[in-house]
Amino acid sequence: MINLYSFSVNQPFLRLDHYLAKKLPNYSRSKIQSYIKMGQVTINGLIVKPSFILQGNEIIKCRFESEPIDEYIIPEKIDLEIIFEDDHIAVINKPSGMVVHPGNGNQSGTLLNGLLYYFNHLSNKSSQRPGIVHRLDKETSGVIIVAKNDESHDNLSAQFSNRQIKKEYRALVWGEIDSEGKIEGKIGRHPKHRQTFSMVSNGGKDSCTNFSRINYLPPLSLVSLSPKTGRTHQLRVHLKSLGHPIFGDVAYGGGENNTKSFHVKYTNILNTLMKAMPRVALHAFTIEFKHPITEDKMKYNVPLPSDFNEALEILKYE
Repeated sequence: MINLYSFSVNQPFLRLDHYLAKKLPNYSRSKIQSYIKMGQVTINGLIVKPSFILQGNEIIKCRFESEPIDEYIIPEKIDLEIIFEDDHIAVINKPSGMVVHPGNGNQSGTLLNGLLYYFNHLSNKSSQRPGIVHRLDKETSGVIIVAKNDESHDNLSAQFSNRQIKKEYRALVWGEIDSEGKIEGKIGRHPKHRQTFSMVSNGGKDSCTNFSRINYLPPLSLVSLSPKTGRTHQLRVHLKSLGHPIFGDVAYGGGENNTKSFHVKYTNILNTLMKAMPRVALHAFTIEFKHPITEDKMKYNVPLPSDFNEALEILKYE
């Protein structure tokens, strides 16, 4: 996809990349810098550096062309539940068990493989992850937004970065969690298990999640989670830090070993639950954002999937 822009400069003594960032607010400055470095921006017909200082009266021409999508990502006909779609975005209900994009050990069957089959155009901010603005873990079900062009991608990324997008998750956690609360702190790589994360005192990135208990169904709680930041594995790390890990989350202390911590009267029901829902009991329930082009307010709720509802029914009849 190629986007063309032309400007007649009337403001001297500005850096080229700063000037274009103001003129093209839907593109990040880092992306504009990469286009300049690739020779896709000229001043009076000449290729220059991002730091070039404008003198005024120059003609800037931009020919933004994304890198081709990596050929190893093969389009596949995969059943996708498309909640909303227009020329700019799509909203998908991702099932549990589906990886969002190809990576080590997952070259096919991902959400991205399916997206490339159904959609003629996707944003190409990354040739390896076209259309992917944000992610959900493999076992997490629920709502996810996809960008069909770079302008929409940049706008949505900015909304995420500025914490303008509201998300609500539902989770089943071990034990009786407080009625409500806030979890804050820095999250970083686990010092020993580098594939996971943990709350850290030094380094790491700020994180914040609000939570409220919807119901206590012994020995688990149904919880609403509203993350204010978007760190990798944030909700899983936060709930573990409270001593109420997500049911089925083996990596963060929510596996079947927890059964030993509860009265023997719960053993049978917990064994039944693990068979009914053999995955991390986390669901992206709601997302609210502004349409990247029209600026209309958009809000989508995705009902709990069948395995989650089955688990709740088992708990209710205990």
